Amino acid sequence: MRHFALNSRSIFVLAVGAVSCLVACSSDDQRSFGNGGAGAGAAKGGASSAGSGPAGGSSAGGSTSSAGAASAVSAGTGGSPSAAGAGAGAGAGAAAGAGGMASSTAGAGVGGSSGSSAGAAAGGATSACPADATFCSGFEVSTLPSGAVYKANAAPGEWTRDFEVDSTLFHGGKSSLRVKSGTESGVSGAYRMLAVPAPSGAFWVRFYMQQTELDIGGADHNVFASAAASDEPNAASIEFAEDVGIAFNTSDAVRWPTGFGRLSSGGTMPFSLPKGMWHCIEISFNAQGREQQLFINNMAQIDAKDYPATSPAIKNFKFGFNQLHGPARKVWYDDVAVGPTRIKCL
Repeated sequence: MRHFALNSRSIFVLAVGAVSCLVACSSDDQRSFGNGGAGAGAAKGGASSAGSGPAGGSSAGGSTSSAGAASAVSAGTGGSPSAAGAGAGAGAGAAAGAGGMASSTAGAGVGGSSGSSAGAAAGGATSACPADATFCSGFEVSTLPSGAVYKANAAPGEWTRDFEVDSTLFHGGKSSLRVKSGTESGVSGAYRMLAVPAPSGAFWVRFYMQQTELDIGGADHNVFASAAASDEPNAASIEFAEDVGIAFNTSDAVRWPTGFGRLSSGGTMPFSLPKGMWHCIEISFNAQGREQQLFINNMAQIDAKDYPATSPAIKNFKFGFNQLHGPARKVWYDDVAVGPTRIKCL
């Protein structure tokens, strides 16, 4: 686990540390995440530190966040041991922080080292892949993950043009999926995404992501993931993107965490996630109910109700990088899971 310096405009919770192997639902993954017993699944801890953000204000477009939004994080600065899910020391009985202070909001460690989802933190077992997952992979083998579709310029192609399995940087197991930078030789173009099956109309995703060159959440519009109407590159979609910080974007209708993005009072306040570390992203895409929810490192950040105005008939989940404006960068993904109900961070 890396220590990190906080950007005053970066709201985040340090996700998990090194975890045990994960049990896979797709054919490429053979990992397991063990019980939260002494010494098992314990995350490596550091001193707790939390970001801070505006306590009030609203983003243009009327986005709201649920309990545990950005402004709630600042209370954890400095850190004190959390009452649940983040005990210090490997013998605490839960997959909790080892050696360091951890603070929490709604059971999630802030800046410290809680290493498990609900249930596992109390000593129970959890796994990377729910039984009803439509896609799940930790990218442990060098072949295209089972169920994934790669298209370049609207036609199937060789997926290693834009992606590689990387054994030098990973969240769990021994490897992750790296999206190649647009500056690398042989890259197909701006659109570098994989499409995987998802429950029609509404579904949840959970994945870990990291950038090493740039913070996640730049000023220009680029896409990391989406709920899409098909696996075609230009299919209608609801995007998890950056556009004046982390946001949902659908046909340039944007929703940000409360107090971030383009402010109603004028000016901008990007919500960004620090480079050089893993972040757990959970998204509830609900085109039927027209409500999209974003959780980052176990904390609710966006609850976009009545959004978008017109929803596509979503059937697929896409992830990778669609470089609409740049700058070029590499993006890593690990422990990606898609299913009908919330999957939660490991």
